[in-house]
Amino acid sequence: MAARKPRRKQDIEKRREEILKAALDVFMEKGYGTATMPDIAQRAGVAAGTLYLYYPSKRELFVAVVKNFIVSASLIDLLSEMPKDDFPTVLKSIVKNRFDLVKNPDFSRVPLIMSEVQRDPELKKLWLKDFLQPIMQRIEIPVRMMGATKKFREYQPEVLVRVIGGMFMGFTLLRIVEGDASPLNKLDQDKVADDIVNFILHGVMNEPKGGV
Repeated sequence: MAARKPRRKQDIEKRREEILKAALDVFMEKGYGTATMPDIAQRAGVAAGTLYLYYPSKRELFVAVVKNFIVSASLIDLLSEMPKDDFPTVLKSIVKNRFDLVKNPDFSRVPLIMSEVQRDPELKKLWLKDFLQPIMQRIEIPVRMMGATKKFREYQPEVLVRVIGGMFMGFTLLRIVEGDASPLNKLDQDKVADDIVNFILHGVMNEPKGGV
């Protein structure tokens, strides 16, 4: 019996991944409002009853899908390394991780289906509780730890995290809007990542050489 547990866990995780992939495809094709649980079950190759065992509602499935798509395991690993490793190096890795997300063809449709969150009060409440607030708190932890080492100026972590997060969101949305016409496509992506990291760490002003 004990030997079966790891295999069963693997099977459950594999089925969950298949459901999330199928749900992402259906949400992308039909939008949140039009997509149905039977549509997703059929795409995933499972019975509707099985789907409900994993996700009791379409709202919960939607939040899980976007969370799985946007917050990758590699991003979580990088966030956990922030206080332990060289911060600029880790931050650059996070920037490049987000570049990879933007390159995913499916990502261009995420803002469209995300707009539906605002139209459904219950979905918005679930989105905040199960996705946005936990990820903000997760990011605040290493930021607080870095602040304790005096490597950061004295900013309120809640403010700093949201300012940087908002910058990333705006940057990625602009990349989507510009598409192939973006001048950033012609630049070395490693250098673009360096510029973003330098901006976050130092801003745009040169340090004064003396006096004001």
